[in-house]
Amino acid sequence: MTEIKKIAQLKQLLFGLEKDLGIQDLGLVKQNILYAATLVSIGNTPIETDSIRNHELLTQVARSTFFKAIKELVDAEYLRHVGGAKRSHYLLTEKAKGN
Repeated sequence: MTEIKKIAQLKQLLFGLEKDLGIQDLGLVKQNILYAATLVSIGNTPIETDSIRNHELLTQVARSTFFKAIKELVDAEYLRHVGGAKRSHYLLTEKAKGN
């Protein structure tokens, strides 16, 4: 099996999982924000914006695009602000966790 075929199969598997979670239509930036937030989160500890923004999945995302996507994820109830803070700390919601 070629390397590209392996990648294609992984991509197909990932798409199926994204579809199961209902995130297939979010777009790449919002998906990557959710992935990064999941990877840096520790239990129910609030996630700092910089921890998400500086993750390698988001290094090529413009600052304005990042914050627009964060707002849209909050509006769609995948993330929520912690303690009324608008941009500093977030928690993944049950919707984001697939529960």
